[in-house]
Order: sequence, then C-alpha cells, then structure tokens
Amino acid sequence: MCDTTWATQQLIDFCPQSITDEASIYVQAMNRKIARILFLLERFSFSENSTLEEGSDKFLMTQIEIEIYVESIAYNLHSLADVLAQIINIIVLKPLLPTNKHFSSEDVTPKKIKTHLQKLNLDDVKRRYVDDIIVQFDNLMNSNEFSYVAGFVNTIKHRRLLNTVFHFELNQGSLLDFGFKLDPFQYKGINYAELSCKDFVMSHREKVINLAFELGHSVNNYCRAVFIANV
Repeated sequence: MCDTTWATQQLIDFCPQSITDEASIYVQAMNRKIARILFLLERFSFSENSTLEEGSDKFLMTQIEIEIYVESIAYNLHSLADVLAQIINIIVLKPLLPTNKHFSSEDVTPKKIKTHLQKLNLDDVKRRYVDDIIVQFDNLMNSNEFSYVAGFVNTIKHRRLLNTVFHFELNQGSLLDFGFKLDPFQYKGINYAELSCKDFVMSHREKVINLAFELGHSVNNYCRAVFIANV
C-alpha cells in the first residue's frame, strides 16, 4: 500500500524516556491516522455487484459514500504534517532550546518549527542531521500531492468538489472503478486540475504518506546521531 514505513521504535531506542513519553501521544496519533486512511482504502476496494445508473438512488448513495471516504482521507493526510511538527518539536527542538523558549503544543505549526530549526546554532553533526529534517519537511510540504491535499481540505470547508459527472457503468467493480472525479478548484492563487478519485486515493495518498515517513526517518537519523555522540 505504501513503499515506505517509519520505524518509530527507534525513537524509543535512541531518545531519553522523558522525551519519548511526551512524544508518544503524537506518535500514536500519527499511527492512528495512517490506520484510518488504510481502512478507508480497504473500503474503496470492496466490489459492487450491481449496475450503477446515474440519477438512481444507488448512484446518489454511492456518490455520498465516496465523498465521505475521500474527504476523510484528505483530512487525515493533511493533519500528518501537523502531527509530525509536534513530534519534531518535542524530540528535536525542545532539547536544544532554553525552557523559556519552548513552544506549547497549541503554538506548534510546521512552518514555525522549520523556521526555528533553521535558526539553531549547532555543531557540525547536529546541523547536518537537522538540515536533513528541514529538507524532508520541504519535500513533504512543497510536494504537488500535499499542496493538492491542503488546497482540497481548505476548499471543501466551503463547497463540495466531488463531480456529479459519471463516466461509465460497471456490472461489477470497486468504488474506485466507477469513474467519479474531483472538480478543478483554485486555492491561494494556484489552479488545481480535475482529478479522478482513483488517482487521489491511490497516487496522492501513497506519495504523501511516503514523504511523511521519509521525514520520520530523518528524525530517527538525528536521534541516532545524537545518541552515538553521547555514548
């Protein structure tokens, strides 16, 4: 389902317990969000045994079902960046800052954490690994797929985007095979083209999760390097 995984156990192996205990609620939250996404992906794979005719009650119910699943996947994907920012704040940033400079969880945003990571005065080893965290943060936040997800989530607060155009009928197939598409939209001056629900659920979902896990790997690498340096 995804090419990459994140070995969060390494955080426990390399970080002080006081840090991992504080971060554990966010690690659990991230794992839960991934589990929700994969659950919904499984729901999309269920086969439909009846012909879906546009305008029928079955068509309308299927459309609502797909809309609920797509929006839930989008919200969970979008929140991964926020949860990762919380984890990085606790594991990486807080131990490097004086207590009076710490961020509360309410103040944490991906942009704020990245900015403060850039400003840190670090030795060469820590700077190398913190810079990689920043690179992986950028790879996630600036990716076309995450940009689409962010725009989608903010747009559906005000309007629906699941297109009522139905492209073909099947006697049997999964929900993704029915051809529903997401309307084009504009967000923050960027135009996003029409996208099939199948591309969103399969390609965009996988890319965002893989990039999130790559960011997680960079945190593991930092923790391992600090652990080795302190041995």
